[in-house]
Amino acid sequence: MFPALSRWTLAFLVASCCFVAPLTAQSDAVQSQAQDASPAQNASPAPTSQDAAPAPTTNPDQQLPTLTIRQTVRRVIVDVMVRDASGKPVHGLAASDFSITEDKEPQSVLSFDVYDFDKASIARSPNAAPLPPGVFDNVPKAPERGPLYVMLLDLVNTETTDQMTARQQVLKFIKSKPAGTRFAVWVTTDKLYLVQGFTEDKDVLYAALDPKHTKTHMPKVFFLARNFGYGDPYTAVDMLTHIGEYMDGFPGRKNLIWVAGTFPLAIGAQEGDPAYLTADLKAAMNALAQAQIAVFPVDATGVVPYPSGGMTGFGAVQPNMQVGNSSSLTASQAAQDTIASATGGQAFYSNNGLANILSTATEDGGNYYTLTYSPPSRMDDGKCHNIAVKIAAVKTDKEKYQLSYRRSYCRVPLVSTAAEENHGADGTATVAVPLQAGDVLQANIKPGAPMLHDLVLSAYIHTEGGVVMATPTQMLHLEEQSAFYRTHRRNRPLKPLPPVKIQTYSVDYHVLDPQFKLQASSGGKQPTLEFAVAAFDEDGKVLNGIVNDGVPEASSQPAENKAGLYRLHQSLIVPAGAKSVRVGVRDRLNDRMGTLEVPLPLTPEPMRRAAVSAH
Repeated sequence: MFPALSRWTLAFLVASCCFVAPLTAQSDAVQSQAQDASPAQNASPAPTSQDAAPAPTTNPDQQLPTLTIRQTVRRVIVDVMVRDASGKPVHGLAASDFSITEDKEPQSVLSFDVYDFDKASIARSPNAAPLPPGVFDNVPKAPERGPLYVMLLDLVNTETTDQMTARQQVLKFIKSKPAGTRFAVWVTTDKLYLVQGFTEDKDVLYAALDPKHTKTHMPKVFFLARNFGYGDPYTAVDMLTHIGEYMDGFPGRKNLIWVAGTFPLAIGAQEGDPAYLTADLKAAMNALAQAQIAVFPVDATGVVPYPSGGMTGFGAVQPNMQVGNSSSLTASQAAQDTIASATGGQAFYSNNGLANILSTATEDGGNYYTLTYSPPSRMDDGKCHNIAVKIAAVKTDKEKYQLSYRRSYCRVPLVSTAAEENHGADGTATVAVPLQAGDVLQANIKPGAPMLHDLVLSAYIHTEGGVVMATPTQMLHLEEQSAFYRTHRRNRPLKPLPPVKIQTYSVDYHVLDPQFKLQASSGGKQPTLEFAVAAFDEDGKVLNGIVNDGVPEASSQPAENKAGLYRLHQSLIVPAGAKSVRVGVRDRLNDRMGTLEVPLPLTPEPMRRAAVSAH
């Protein structure tokens, strides 16, 4: 093993509970079976060492955290943004202020949560020691704020002149974006591309969009917009569906800020539209809302001439914003309103201050209330049901509040909720987190996915040997991954792929959590941790990956066993051109997770040691 790493890891994992703010539940999953490792992808518990430092002792007077066991139920989750007459977020509301109906029938609010944009997550202490060479952890360097944000630059549906202006405004916003906000950047050109995964780093986001240093798939200007799907509703539906599938399984609310010059979607049937187009669009909108994705359409064309008909206000979102009634606006602006309303977002148009709009969308989208209720029917009936949320008019100003929330659902979602719920003063419980996929851990092992830190972990990632040519057996395993996918042709069996150069990477996990000790000391069920690792190419395709279960490390020291220290060793063969590796762990008992991502190739450790010494 590596004694110095073991001593540091134990100290780090214990100290991590005392950073900035307590961890909150972020993910849920049904039980899933782990995949067996192949002979070329070895995984086993990490060997113990007598030189390893003993597990830290716990003060008997120290209060241990309450163990939370979760159970799967059927709930409808509704995120509600509340703004006042001037368009500012409204704070301080309680569950008793809200009422909710399904198909006009009143429903009981079972849980209620308040999400404040200014509330920060845990973070590394400013005085924390640098990580040892080759060691990575999932504790943010700075506190995270707000939910997840996706910046979608739709160059296909934006004229070339507006592309340049919009890009400058987006870069201006990034320079001054609120600290700790996590953005991912997607762009549409000849295809839809993820050009930057979730990060709060302004410099990384700026570099992804900087026209002076163009990144792969991010052209300075997309000159063929009119030739590749401009105004095509089918392309737009596919784009939204793909982004929704990518974020499916990510815990919590997600805000999709869609910047374009036109929005070729109409929820209602239009003359000449085939019936299936309307159905597909409604299904896409429902899928976004189901995954807690609110769409914020932002018109990049700026102020437009007054449309025919009278003008009305739109909540004074921006002082210079000029917005018309849907009946007198262009079809694109009407589509913006409809999409935002269907998903619980907010539409922005007829405003030249794009950078200010993005700031407003970021802050407004980070202040919301989450309500859940149990649907009248416990079974999926295949029908869509309408949702209505109101605020009791106890105060006269509440009648002026503007509410944004999903307006319907077509499938009763499963959620994971606490069996022993802690009820607040108003009798409500902590909100459950939506269950989006059958295997939520693997759903979060995607390139560019957000880093989760509900479980704090460290991983020592290093190479085993040098670069070699893959054996035929190893190539058979690699062929099963998406990066090596080939279309089968009739009467033409696939030939074996020629060998590629591979590098073996080792991952040694360390997870230590106070709840593990609590479970062991209380005689409860011993948790099982699920570990996953995957490598990706430049386009985000899976090159190779494995999933294994881990068990507590057996030790001659009873204190270590009771502390619940988990270790696991995994080996993964990866083609030499891999661009990133992502690892994660999930506690099956209560669905807590931790994930992190590391760029490849790794910096040689001697250089890492020199860099650490220089600091």
